[in-house]
Amino acid sequence: MKKLVLFLSISFGIFGQEDSLSQKSLQLSAYAEGYYLLDPVDKLAHERDPFFYNHGRANQLDLNLGILGLSWTKGPLSAQISGMIGTYARRNLANEPSFWRNVFELNVSYRLHPEWTIIAGVFPSHIGFESAKNSQNWTLSRSLVAEYSPYYESGLSLYFKPNTAWTFGLFGLRGWQHIQEFRPALGTQIQFISSKSWTWNSSGFIGNEGNGLRLFHDFYLVIPLSSKIKTVLISDLGYQNEFWHGEALMVQAQLGGHWKLTSRWEQFSDPDAISMAQGTYMQSASLGADYKLFPKMLLRSEWKIYHSSTGVSNLHSPEYIFGVVLGK
Repeated sequence: MKKLVLFLSISFGIFGQEDSLSQKSLQLSAYAEGYYLLDPVDKLAHERDPFFYNHGRANQLDLNLGILGLSWTKGPLSAQISGMIGTYARRNLANEPSFWRNVFELNVSYRLHPEWTIIAGVFPSHIGFESAKNSQNWTLSRSLVAEYSPYYESGLSLYFKPNTAWTFGLFGLRGWQHIQEFRPALGTQIQFISSKSWTWNSSGFIGNEGNGLRLFHDFYLVIPLSSKIKTVLISDLGYQNEFWHGEALMVQAQLGGHWKLTSRWEQFSDPDAISMAQGTYMQSASLGADYKLFPKMLLRSEWKIYHSSTGVSNLHSPEYIFGVVLGK
């Protein structure tokens, strides 16, 4: 609790300086996600099942992700370094050596040409519609397809962007969400964004994760239904001796200038426990409401229910999450 209050207070101070630094080569930034997850089934529970990589504590105020970062740019060369704390860092990087568990980004990029950029180091994953940073996601909780695909990667990435619509990426990676461990892998990405905000994305991965060759494909399609309503369809398919897959559908509605409502339905099937720690087939539905209090302060809430074909311990339904996101 003391860490959360201290981090939020530091974040407010740094946010006030960010605009003044935006035109300089050196920029300091901060970001924080505070949350309270209410478990009405077990109001005395605190630690959630390791099944979840975000919002891992219940019935208490906590910090999911706090980031302090520094970026430097000079001409075509730039560098990013940022550290992190919180539930996400403790759980998602639990298998990394202690030094790396608090590293969010550590990379250098070079613009070879206006259309070509190369990045080396630790960087956000090229796979998936959702990000580790909640400000970039439609919902407060992460979907199952996001939780069980990489949030971060390490290695080399090469991006080719011939115009504003198309982006192509090729990745030489140290494996499926690894920093210290080296399991050579390749990744690909093709993304198209139309002038009417339709987005089509295809991301791939191939590498040996120690028990056979892992093949994985993530696809999502963002469709603007009107000026205020949009939807996204997500489909993940993986194979490593056996298949697993996950699907999600989200619909978001803009209500006025400050309010947004988002609903989500999803399912995830991994009966042989290839991606999950235990095999299961699960469905989930949620409804969330967001209110943008300030340009860099978002208040979020979500009601969520689960149904699983196997008994995942400490998985209680329904649950309610309340959060505040500071930064972008």
